Amino acid sequence: MSSVPPVYCPECRSEYLGTASVCVECGVALVREGELSAHGAGSLPPVSQLACVRAASLGWARALSDLLAEAGISHRIEVASDDLEDGSVRRPGANLPYGVYVRHEDVAAASRVDAAFMRSQIPDLPGEGESPPADAGGCPACGAELGGAAECPDCGLVLGFDEE
Repeated sequence: MSSVPPVYCPECRSEYLGTASVCVECGVALVREGELSAHGAGSLPPVSQLACVRAASLGWARALSDLLAEAGISHRIEVASDDLEDGSVRRPGANLPYGVYVRHEDVAAASRVDAAFMRSQIPDLPGEGESPPADAGGCPACGAELGGAAECPDCGLVLGFDEE
């Protein structure tokens, strides 16, 4: 019988069973013990002063968090706001509710880690600067309906770059 290692709140340092995902006191995603230093309370400014590298499911955000920690990039995972700019409300499972946030000066390095992780998980993604095939029908990463958007509204995948 294998036991799941405990997880911790990066803000208040409370310990939870390994199956828990969010701190009931702070409302932030829980992390493994080795990730606490990368998430240390007070080590990063509030999310409003950080840049979101990826909005994703909690599992994806945690996996990206592991890689960012290995790369020595301070970051934070927080539940995304429920209210969207267009006035609609996120529905669990329909929109991806966790953001991975870094300092603005770490965006380039964190984006490289994120791109490498995305490529490792979805190896048939179009290469850098390539557009997905016209008959793709949806986002190549998550299958969401695109409606002609240049960025996936669900996973944030940039689908093409305008050449200037």
